[in-house]
Formats: sequence, structure tokens, C-alpha cells
Amino acid sequence: MLRSIVNKMQKAAHFLKYPILQYIPIGIYTMLQNDNWSNPFSQTSPQLLLFQDEVAFKSALQRFQVQITSPPRAGELYIICLNFKAGLVLFRYLTCKIIGIPQVGSIHVFSLTKKYFPHHSIHFALYAEDGRKLRSVNQDIS
Repeated sequence: MLRSIVNKMQKAAHFLKYPILQYIPIGIYTMLQNDNWSNPFSQTSPQLLLFQDEVAFKSALQRFQVQITSPPRAGELYIICLNFKAGLVLFRYLTCKIIGIPQVGSIHVFSLTKKYFPHHSIHFALYAEDGRKLRSVNQDIS
């Protein structure tokens, strides 16, 4: 597993602004990954939704008509990526880069530990493996 993360970090190094040693890799706890999501809203561009409240997270899952296969971990940051499959999460200072593959019709639901994030506004961004920035959002972490 560590070798896989190191390989992904080396591939991402060509578009990272700082040396890869300055980034903290954060483990992804996948609750659902589906490449054939029904996409009830016919959205084709990658989307990034962040939740700190488990009730709001579960409500969003109902809106997107999906059932998670693993229970959510308490107190984590819950993330829903629509039309995107996350493969690597890197954190540095106030920026969290989620690197993966854009794929229409896919959904990836996962959570991240909040222990590395300061209680500030963090810039979260989806990046394709070739370095294209696809979507971003700022989120206050509590």
C-alpha cells in the first residue's frame, strides 16, 4: 500500500508546486465507489461535495440515490465526488489536493481524517492525474 502511494505521489510530482516531501498523504476511507451511477441530475462535469455533519451527509446520499457499502466513521470529513474517482489526497498548509480520474457516470464516496487540517478555511481541489484542476471549493474545518 505504501509503495502504491509513493508511486502516485511521484506521478503527481510533475504538476505539484512544491517538492513532494512537503505534502502529507492522507488515507482515503472509501464507503462507496460505483462506475455505473444512475446520475439522476444528468451532471457530466466533476463535482466535489464536502460534509462535516453526518446527518447532512446521509441526506445528500439519499438525494443522489446511493447507499454506502461501509458505515461512515464518526468525526471525519465526508466527501462525495461525482463523475470523479479519487486515487490520492495530498495536504500542504491550507490546500488539500484530491488527485484522480474524471469519469462520467461514476461516484466516489469517502472520508478523510480531520487531524491534519487546522481549524481554518481549507482549499480543496480536484485534479486530474495530468495536472488539470477540475473543481475547487473552500471549506471551514471545525
